[in-house]
Amino acid sequence: MMDRQFFILIICSVIAIALVLFGVSQISFDLHLSPAERGILLFRHEKPSIKERQFTMMPTLKNPMESGSMERRGYPSVKLSDIAPPEQQRVSLVLIRGEKRIAIIDKHVVREGDSINDGRIVRIEKGGVLVKNKEGERWLRIQ
Repeated sequence: MMDRQFFILIICSVIAIALVLFGVSQISFDLHLSPAERGILLFRHEKPSIKERQFTMMPTLKNPMESGSMERRGYPSVKLSDIAPPEQQRVSLVLIRGEKRIAIIDKHVVREGDSINDGRIVRIEKGGVLVKNKEGERWLRIQ
């Protein structure tokens, strides 16, 4: 009796599996691709070609900066660093909270009374920083 029930159970399981496999094989899964996706699917890579070039040395060309006659060619006889104006200090941030006043000048955090580049921070305001040095006082504005 037990063998017969076991045999029936196995036969039913095999039939169920066969029915499921037959049902799945009847389902059609079609790809619905857009034209752009079809183009990507059909893309074929082409091998790039490499062309070697031959370089030619030009010994007759000279560097104009190395010639001894700089003044004749219109170049100044002094270095530009000697005649250029000094760099301006830049204020990038002013923070005022109650009595605390902080500023960032040339990537340095400063407070009122601090020294920076031969000068002293006299006042920090909403629009800029007042710096005093040997030459006098000047306002650095936020940039």
